Order: sequence, then C-alpha cells, then structure tokens
Amino acid sequence: MLELKNFKEKLNLKIRGIFSKNKIFNLKKTFLKFNKFSDYDQYMKLIKTIKTFKNDKVKEKKVKPTIKSASLIKQFSNSEKYQQLIETIRKFKINKAKRKTENKINTTYLLIKEFFKSNTNKYLFQKLQKLSFFRKQLKIKKEQKSNEKFIQKIGIVFYGDHNLLFLSANIDLNNRMYINGLTEIPIPGNVIGDSMVEDSNELANIALDSINLLDLMDSPLLVILSSSFFNIHTFNSSDLKQISPNDSKVQSKSPYLPGNTLIDFLRMSDNNIPNELVRTIYSKKDFIESWTNTLSIIDLPVIGIIPAAPHIFDAITNKVVESTTILIDIEKTTTTLLVGSNFAQLNSHKLPFGSALYVSNNLNETALNYFERVLNSVKLILKESDESMPENIYVMGNGLDQLIDENFSLPDGFRSISELNLSSYSYLPKKMDIHEVISGSIDSTIESLASIVKSCV
Repeated sequence: MLELKNFKEKLNLKIRGIFSKNKIFNLKKTFLKFNKFSDYDQYMKLIKTIKTFKNDKVKEKKVKPTIKSASLIKQFSNSEKYQQLIETIRKFKINKAKRKTENKINTTYLLIKEFFKSNTNKYLFQKLQKLSFFRKQLKIKKEQKSNEKFIQKIGIVFYGDHNLLFLSANIDLNNRMYINGLTEIPIPGNVIGDSMVEDSNELANIALDSINLLDLMDSPLLVILSSSFFNIHTFNSSDLKQISPNDSKVQSKSPYLPGNTLIDFLRMSDNNIPNELVRTIYSKKDFIESWTNTLSIIDLPVIGIIPAAPHIFDAITNKVVESTTILIDIEKTTTTLLVGSNFAQLNSHKLPFGSALYVSNNLNETALNYFERVLNSVKLILKESDESMPENIYVMGNGLDQLIDENFSLPDGFRSISELNLSSYSYLPKKMDIHEVISGSIDSTIESLASIVKSCV
C-alpha cells in the first residue's frame, strides 16, 4: 500500500505539470476520476494515455502553420492549366536543341508569360513567379542585368577579298557582343595589293573615316586578317634544335623567302601529350609591317593583329570531340583548309579556288560543284596523311555568304559554324543608325567575327 501511495503522489505531480496549461481539461474532475482507480494496471494505462497526449502536443508545436504560397502552389499544381503549362514547356525543351538560340534571353520565362497571358490572369502569374519552388521547377533564371561600368566598347577591323569591314561593338562581362554599327568599304588594288598594303596613308585615311563615323576614337582595335595571308604548321619540340625562326626545320616549312618571313610560335600544352607540340604561324614580313605602319598612323590602342581561322578551329575542337577536325575558310579566289585536332597537330592547306568561280543564278548546280571539288581535295590530303574522314567538315568565311541562300543549303557532310553556337552576339541591322554594306549578305562573316572576338577578348 505504501508503494501504491507513493506512486499516486508521483502521478499527481505529473498530471499537474501536463494539464496546468490546458484549459480544456477540468483538473478537479480528473482527480476525482483518478481516485476511483484501485488497480495498478489501470494506473499504467492512464500513464500511457498521458504520455501519448504529451507526444501529440509536442508534434503539434513542431508543425509549421500552413503558408498561403504553399496552398497556392498545391491548388494550381492540381489544375488542368498547370498540366497544360508543364506539357508545353516539356515540348519546348525537346525542340530547343534543334532551334537556333541566338538573341533569345530567358526564352522559357517568356513562353510561360505568354501562356499565362492567353490562358489565365496576370495576378496569378505575378504570384507564381515570386515563388522559388515554381522558378526552380521550370528552371526560370533571372535576367542578368548589364553593368555599364563593365561594358567595353571595341572596334573590329576585318580585311579580306579587297573589302574592309569595320564594326563597333560592346562586350559585356558575360562575353556577349552587341554590334552597334557597321561599315563595309571596297579597297582598290593601289591601296592594298594582293600581298601587302601599297599606300598606308590612304588606308589610314579610309579607316579613320569609319572610326569617326562609328565613334571609335576612344576604343581599342582588333584587326583580323583573312586566313589566306597565313600558313600554319605544327612541330614536335623534340624535332627542333631551338624554337626560333632561325631553326632550319622551321624555315623549311615557310612558303615565303627567309628574309621576308615573320614567324609566330604557340606552345600547345596538355598533360596527355608526352612530346610538346609547337604551332607555327607564317606570314609575309612586309605584309604585316605594312599593316603596323597603317595602325601607327591611326594611333589608337591595338588589341592585336590575328588570322581568322585558327581561333575558330580551336573553338570547334573544344566543343566537338573528333580524332580529326576539318575547317574550311572560303574566300572569293582561295579556300584555306585547316586539318588537325584538339591540342594536337594543326596544318593549313591552300586550295587555288574560291567562291567566285561558282556563283551564279542557279546555286543548286554551281555551289554544289564547289563543295564537291572541296571534298575531293580533302580526301586527297587525308589520304596523304593517313587520316580518316570526320563526320562533318565545318565551313566559315565571307565566301560562304555568296554560295548559300534560302534556296540552297549546305550539302551533306558540310556544316556551318553558326550551327555550333560558338559565340553569343546581337546583330540587328534594322536597329542600327549606321549599317552600310556592299555585299548581298554578310551573316556568315559576322558569325565568324563574333566567334573570333570571343576567343580573343
């Protein structure tokens, strides 16, 4: 009986502690009922009941109150409109890879906005777009705001086929290029000949007119010269006595006279290559000096003077993995062929024909002849080097604009670099104050220049 009495006292204290803050229970009636218990097992049942009640109260405290936004999501996610929206976005993602994404910012977000505009009210859309759950599920990214402090304005100069192209462009932190203005000027042979600048003063005056017109007087210039002015060969460093223009093997690969050869070296470094490769670029010394003389007269900061094709070739091999990669740069009178692979051999070949021979009113016949001739040349070169034909031959250059139109696309086995989305740029001629061109189309040229700029700036 003493043990039972002590047990009652302890239980009384426990009941007071649990029930003291709960008004829904009548403490006096509870004790009266408690005193009627005389069996020990009944006390144990009561204790179990009290423990269960206590645990339930703790769980109630841990449960968060219902959030209105969560209720909104649940209500909307069960609706038919939500299911239609998700299905629309799913189909959009499947087709997205097949469509050109140029100049499209937050396309998914805009698609959703258009869906709501036509299917439901704006209030619901405004509510939903604030919810992290909804943004995460539909992968909506906030538009990146450009900071004008970090936008660099540059001038891009491209010369090839006796045409001088000037571009005014802004480059933001995301390496996206916005083309603001453009001029294309024909250059007579007495100003720039086939192999060098004949009149630096006159070329400087022509260039300064475009610089003033495009408001580039305070901007640095990037000078890009067509691929036909350069030759490329790659050596194993162990095959050279010294990495120098004076090395006999280096000189033997130059297509120019030794005294009129300018050579630039680029070491190709990769942990997987046991023998270091050295890419060697050859150009005529007097040709480059004639351009540097012109730029000294213009007297603006110069980012560099570079060939067109090698930078695009590296961009392709960084994106497409193949044992052999082939890039052709089409000009009016010549075609430059680059054969190599990523961090490996890269050699250039000159083909003595360009787009001019194959331009006519019926591109379906004449342009097809051009690509057949290029393909035959590629096969002969690969056969000599014992290399296999890649899945695609990539195409660039201002000559490409003359060979394709809305009625003629590239034949099987050829692929334009525009399909690889190597760069991000905005080119909207109708919105430019200055857009003066003499060519029928320069879209392929713009694509090439944008890809080069991304690699250099």
